[in-house]
Amino acid sequence: MVHLVQVRSDAARNRRRILGAARELVAAAGVDATMEDIARRAGVAVGTLYRHFPAKEDLIAAVIEDSITHIAELAECALAAVEGGCGAGEQLGALFAAVVERHGTDRALKAAAGLLENPSAGDLATAPPGSATARAVTAITALLQRARSVGAVRADVTLADLVMLLSAAPAGEAPPEMRQRYVEIVLAGLGGGASR
Repeated sequence: MVHLVQVRSDAARNRRRILGAARELVAAAGVDATMEDIARRAGVAVGTLYRHFPAKEDLIAAVIEDSITHIAELAECALAAVEGGCGAGEQLGALFAAVVERHGTDRALKAAAGLLENPSAGDLATAPPGSATARAVTAITALLQRARSVGAVRADVTLADLVMLLSAAPAGEAPPEMRQRYVEIVLAGLGGGASR
């Protein structure tokens, strides 16, 4: 039994290392990063990488899913803060700013935003229940509804609008000041300064 636990522990550790290496290389080189480069960066054999991810597309999908999970967790925390008495507009603004800041250095997050925005990549309304996408959509939609209900955001702002604005955020080598300015302009344009 101890041996089985050790194998599972090693497999989980290898998977985390592979995903971390893939995230770094995708951030640096986009989807042109090779499986061999990712295995080398992760410190695992190429065969180990392929046991976890039989195709490069599977690995890229897992990296993107990880980014969507991060967005879902941020959105759920923001919604919990609103339910605890914090301002909905303030929390929506903080969520937007956090995602834009991470978007600046995370190509996988940009790809995730693109998938959320692109209807051909899957309808948001039909994301499998419990999936990272469904969690993110549910939390952000509820947060947006709360912000609209208190007048912190214009009544016509939709989830699709937010995703479009996130996918247009400055990325890559853009200085942090540019991302901050982008957030300020977008939040002002959403209405009410997103501060309530």
